[in-house]
Amino acid sequence: MTEVVVVYDGACGGCSSIAARLSRVLAPPVLVRSCRDPSLPADFPVLGGSLRGRPCRRPTLITVFSDGRMEASGGPAMLWRGARMVAPGRRADAVRLALRVAWWWVRHS
Repeated sequence: MTEVVVVYDGACGGCSSIAARLSRVLAPPVLVRSCRDPSLPADFPVLGGSLRGRPCRRPTLITVFSDGRMEASGGPAMLWRGARMVAPGRRADAVRLALRVAWWWVRHS
């Protein structure tokens, strides 16, 4: 894998804060992109039609592999995939970030 792209709601302050912190805990390079970016579907065709209608419904993690393949995941699959990418020595930071995500999720559910 060469990089991870996090697609999030740029209008959400909590979402922006969480997305910005991911580069400090994940091993691969992290690129954050707003779901409101009009060039997003062209840049990442793996998203297909998932952004039509309700583009900011949920965050999405796109894994970009060295051969150009892309895989998109959301929900629990996204969380599991992200957990497996935590950089060595960054687990404590990752746990703090996970708690922040859980707190945000509880407050907004």
